[in-house]
Amino acid sequence: MEELSGNNTNYDKMVINYNWIKSNPDYFLLGAKYNNELVGTVMGIICKDIVSECKPFMVIENMVVKSTMRGKNIGKELIKEIERIGREKDCYYTMLVSLKHRKEAHKFYVSVGYSLDTVQGFKKYL
Repeated sequence: MEELSGNNTNYDKMVINYNWIKSNPDYFLLGAKYNNELVGTVMGIICKDIVSECKPFMVIENMVVKSTMRGKNIGKELIKEIERIGREKDCYYTMLVSLKHRKEAHKFYVSVGYSLDTVQGFKKYL
């Protein structure tokens, strides 16, 4: 996770949150391994909607592929699988945000079908 955030992860809190996520049916956490090492992750969160057809949608978070493993279709397979789960759960769409400076990540998201120019994301720390 440090590769994404640039910060050290609090592993005690991570274990607590991981156990909570495992018990929540609207959270999906996937990992990719290579030579028995975790080299990629993605998390999908199903959100219930209350407008229009009231179909759920999926927020994608924590999409990380180890820098030395990029370009080997790991990210593509993770996205493919999390989207499969979204379709299985009848999600209308998926959405994600990416930090503005992560230009290579943006190219990747466009390459797997995400549009860079249809929405504007906002973030506020609390």
